[in-house]
Amino acid sequence: MLAAVASPAEAPPLAEAQKQLAQCPEPPGRACELGHALDARAPLAGPYPGLRGLLETLCTQCPGPRNPCASLFSRAFQGALASGSVASPEALRWNLEHAGPGTGLACTELVRFVLLPAALTQGPVLPVHPSLRDLLAPLCAPGGHLPPALLSAAVIQQGAQAGALTGLAASATGPGTPQAPAKLQGAEAASHAFDGKERSGVDLGNGVFGKSWEADGALRAQFEPPLAQLVSVRVRAQGPGALRAIVRTPAEAGLKDPERGTWFVNPTACTFKGTGKWETCTLKVPLLDVEALSVFPGAERISLYEVEALGTR
Repeated sequence: MLAAVASPAEAPPLAEAQKQLAQCPEPPGRACELGHALDARAPLAGPYPGLRGLLETLCTQCPGPRNPCASLFSRAFQGALASGSVASPEALRWNLEHAGPGTGLACTELVRFVLLPAALTQGPVLPVHPSLRDLLAPLCAPGGHLPPALLSAAVIQQGAQAGALTGLAASATGPGTPQAPAKLQGAEAASHAFDGKERSGVDLGNGVFGKSWEADGALRAQFEPPLAQLVSVRVRAQGPGALRAIVRTPAEAGLKDPERGTWFVNPTACTFKGTGKWETCTLKVPLLDVEALSVFPGAERISLYEVEALGTR
């Protein structure tokens, strides 16, 4: 294969390299390492399609950690994040499409650096993220490389800016029914906001209390077990605020809850004006694996009269 790289215009070295690859169920490590050299000698739409074909063969056979297409993808992807622009969308897409056993590793980078920030309230979403997301997420979704709960959380948090993610998220299985929380934390009279009585309620302040504020807010309603789907929320309050859904995620994928030892993202499921009347927030896609709803007052003090979560277990 070295001869083919050294003499890309010569037919015999190319034929010999193709023969050697055809005889190997898995290319040797040295052959996989030549993937970057093949890419440099035979760029996409370049003059040596035969040499490009060798790279394609290597990518379909080399294991994930040594997969040249996954490695080429990672280098270009990280370069786009650093520079703020995608130098060659076609090459980035080609490498992901042909990453074979390395597809999971490549998609993990998309999840970590693009999908995860999009699922967080106040997440660090960079200007280049939407272009990377819309280009690459549809390629990762069919193989199950985008965690469904994280995907739906990103759609809800990004709203009208969710782009291609919206069409990839799961649909609601039904209109949902009222779901009572198993545990309430925060204000002393928190149960008054979930007792079904519109005239009772609880006063909440917007001070930040300890390390669990991002998970708990001023009041946390815990569902046990977590809701399979959350499809809508109704709120009656005096004073503005927001309800964040605490969506459980795999380890290392999200924020860590120091109290519970779990990981989560916290998309804003509902922003309410607090007019004293009922306000309904219907989610464009259902949120999955919702372990809690947390209330974040938008003023120094608000009165939360009633919250109703509709979903399925």
